[in-house]
Amino acid sequence: MSRDAPEGSPSGAPSGQPWGISLKFIALVSAAVAAFMLTAFVVTRTMLEDYAMRAADETADLILDQTDKRLVAFFGELEALARSLAGTRPVQEVDVAAMRDLFIQAVLARSSYLRAVYLGTEGGAMHEWGVGAEFVDYTPSFAAGYDPRVRPWYQAARDKGGFTVSAPYRYASVDDVGITCALPVSAPGGGRLGVLGLDILLSSLGGVLDGLQIPRGGKAVILGAKGEVIASQFESDRPSGQVLRRFEAGDALSRPQGGFSGVMDGQAAHYAYRRVDSLGWIVVVAMPLAPIAQSVRVLVDALVLVELLSMAALVLALAAISGRLIVSPLRHMVAVIAKVRAGRRGLRVAVDSGDEFGLLGDEFNRLLDEVEEYSAHLEDKVRARSDENARLQRENTRLRLAEERRRIYRDLHDTIGAKLTNVFFSASVAADLAKDGPERLRESIQAAADNCLAAVDSLKRVVLGMREDDARDASFCLIASAGLRRRLTAGGLAFDCAIDDKRAIDALPAGLLDEAEKLLDELATNALRHSGAASARLRLALRSGCLAMSFSDDGRGFDPAAAREGAGLGNIRYRVAALGGELRLKAAPGQGASYRIRLPLRSPGAAPEPAQEPAPEPAQEPAQEPEAEAVPGREPGLEPEAAS
Repeated sequence: MSRDAPEGSPSGAPSGQPWGISLKFIALVSAAVAAFMLTAFVVTRTMLEDYAMRAADETADLILDQTDKRLVAFFGELEALARSLAGTRPVQEVDVAAMRDLFIQAVLARSSYLRAVYLGTEGGAMHEWGVGAEFVDYTPSFAAGYDPRVRPWYQAARDKGGFTVSAPYRYASVDDVGITCALPVSAPGGGRLGVLGLDILLSSLGGVLDGLQIPRGGKAVILGAKGEVIASQFESDRPSGQVLRRFEAGDALSRPQGGFSGVMDGQAAHYAYRRVDSLGWIVVVAMPLAPIAQSVRVLVDALVLVELLSMAALVLALAAISGRLIVSPLRHMVAVIAKVRAGRRGLRVAVDSGDEFGLLGDEFNRLLDEVEEYSAHLEDKVRARSDENARLQRENTRLRLAEERRRIYRDLHDTIGAKLTNVFFSASVAADLAKDGPERLRESIQAAADNCLAAVDSLKRVVLGMREDDARDASFCLIASAGLRRRLTAGGLAFDCAIDDKRAIDALPAGLLDEAEKLLDELATNALRHSGAASARLRLALRSGCLAMSFSDDGRGFDPAAAREGAGLGNIRYRVAALGGELRLKAAPGQGASYRIRLPLRSPGAAPEPAQEPAPEPAQEPAQEPEAEAVPGREPGLEPEAAS
């Protein structure tokens, strides 16, 4: 598309409109990019902070694993020592001299953390040897009346029945706090000999934490089951006056493991902890947040700088690109549109590119061509459309006339045909009864006359097109009972009729009753002409908002699946479907036929009247069906084996 505006086209933004499309485009795109970058910055910073915290948690987990393993290994070694000592002969025999040498050797070999080894017996005797200022010749001194059986370590081992580590408590032989690893000792002959104990000062238990390399200035703490500090890398956690400091964390340590935020040496810190199941102790690792966030902050500052530079470069690039690719082609098109609107014909957009603006220019030029062509041929198209509308109206009239012919045919078949069929049977019966006497003959001839009058009345109703708002001259229930009875008995069929709710049925819409009467006429005609029955049965009632009709005969019957449907059964199905009703047909060879019909209690839809227009050219009438001879067992349009 040409980048140069034609003569007279605007070269800049119109006066009074400082915000042209280029500036709007740049501003909107810049705002979108800025929002995107801000969102990306926030998300990136959050992700980096989360990553740093996860890295700190992973580091804390490693430290917790190391501490957990150290504690398990440390107390596992003490349990092994206690069991090995408990199984020696001096202990089993309570040989004091031999136990002294054995216990002193064990203490000296582990003097960095082991204070003393002793055996308290069930008899209340206490045999202890260790190292320290409170020991004289490796032997401690106890207050008068000292009984090991009432000491916490003795009772804890006796209650558990196995190796146990006591909670921190104050020793009896020295003014210090520590813990005891105790193991019940069984006598050779059975029963309990006593409890073997190994004393460890809390001041020496901190050696378990020695060697833990916690990055970013972090430190570790070991807590007892009640939150008391057993060992710590913080100087402030040392026991003051032989009183253990409690670690204040609220409910943060209620779970087996986890993390929480707190303060460490006056700085915000992240804490991670884990409970050692075998001891019931809790290992806590604290790491200050400032070193963790420092590395993230440096990276975030670099990202901000890069994003600002990228956004500035993007704005400059957008300004150049929008002016070249968007503003110039649009100005050219606007100039052409203004001239075409002013009345210049034959002017077109110059297209010299294959991009979207080139495609838009081609489509715009094609639109101008089509508009001019459409203007030139508009009258011809209007005239052709008028002719087409006239043709469609004539075709619609023809189709409506054809539909009205089909309706009249159905009504003639179901009303006049039924009456004439009865006339035929009445005439046949009259001929057979002529020899029986004038009385029977007069009755048969009168029946034929009545049917002829009924046929004439039905013909008037069909031809005049009476609808459901026309008044009915006779009761529907009377026609259904007495009228059908006359027809069927004249044909030699016994008739059983029962009608419930007669008044309510007669009060139904006239159109619905007219259609129901035609259905009964067709059912009676089929029974007379095709069934060869000796009797027929009719039941009428109102059921669940419907007019329920049940008609059956005991004739020869037929197979509905194999029968070819003729005009009789076809009209029945058509009328039931047109009324929105339901037809259930039950028939079998040699077992008669039964029709169950349910019609909703509403007036049938009236066919629209033909439009009052000049009559079209006479159309060729549809070929009339050949009229078959009205004999029993055959009806026009119904094969002999068809369903009745």
